[in-house]
Amino acid sequence: MIQFVVGAAAGYVLGTKAGRKRYHQIKDATAKAVNSPVTQQVVRSTRKAIADRLDPDPRMREVKDLRRGRSTRNIGDAILEPDED
Repeated sequence: MIQFVVGAAAGYVLGTKAGRKRYHQIKDATAKAVNSPVTQQVVRSTRKAIADRLDPDPRMREVKDLRRGRSTRNIGDAILEPDED
């Protein structure tokens, strides 16, 4: 909520000082930067790094037996792989 208020205040101040045209240029440039694939990748990798730092044990899921279509019965025989979120 605080980020929204700060962003709205900054947008208002920049918009009134620079005029409506410049305000829209700043708004469009910000939207492009936030929605770019590079930014999204950086956010994803940062979140993953933080999550790994907090909980270094990877989440694992059991691989199903493709021949039978069900999971293995014995826990010692289970095949695990990283669970991609």
